[in-house]
Amino acid sequence: MRDVLTEKGKAIILNAIGNPLLTNCYLSCREIMDKIATHKIHCFCYEEEIVILIHPMNGLHKMYYFIQSQDVLIPCLVEKIQKDIENYQNLEGTVVTKIPDKNVDILKKLEFHPYKKYIRKQMIPGTTEQYEAMYKAENADMDDLNDIFQLLYETFDIMTDHLVSKTELRTFLEMRQVLKIAIDGELAGVLLFETFGKKSYLRSLCVSEKFAGKKIGLSLLYTYILKNLETTKLFYLWVESTNKRAIQLYENLGYKNDGIQECIYLYTNKYGSES
Repeated sequence: MRDVLTEKGKAIILNAIGNPLLTNCYLSCREIMDKIATHKIHCFCYEEEIVILIHPMNGLHKMYYFIQSQDVLIPCLVEKIQKDIENYQNLEGTVVTKIPDKNVDILKKLEFHPYKKYIRKQMIPGTTEQYEAMYKAENADMDDLNDIFQLLYETFDIMTDHLVSKTELRTFLEMRQVLKIAIDGELAGVLLFETFGKKSYLRSLCVSEKFAGKKIGLSLLYTYILKNLETTKLFYLWVESTNKRAIQLYENLGYKNDGIQECIYLYTNKYGSES
């Protein structure tokens, strides 16, 4: 039953968290329970063997599963789950793993199909790097919020690129974690980043089509690295596996694959179209 988490279901979640063979969810147990309690996540418990959570997020729905073992999805159970999830629009299942083939069986059995793959890259900064930006990048402010939000949503894929909401973007701006380059008063490019202790995560980097090929992205990256160089021991980011131009840019700056992949799957309903 939707939104009713049984004690057995809670036990399944607790047992699966942290084990990529039993769940594709990377929220903490506290986050999960809080969101279920406040109805921010829809919860379905089945046969005391699997829990499915549906998390509405910025125009899409993310599906998380928690299982007791890899062999729980017998045909009649698959049919029950599909009946419950088929009405959700833009339903996405994601697996983050070093061994994707061993972790996506549940999604495949539920008839999710491959959509995109992202690879994670890391860079450990040295002490002799020389960075020189062609364009001046500066901290964005609240006056830039709407222009940045529009550029992000024009550039990226809402289904897979972990776009920020306007509320989240305001927080980034308040934290001074948004860099911009403006040319003749027009937003040319923007970079969002997050800091976790000694780690810095490049959340989003995009350049307006009007200014493509002018090394706006490179200038933003240089400024970002210099801004965080003294306090950061590890820089990391995600990049789509087919985006050769971006991959080359990051590799030229010292980013290297760390072996982690994010595999995105979308749900196809019984009529053969994406939810």
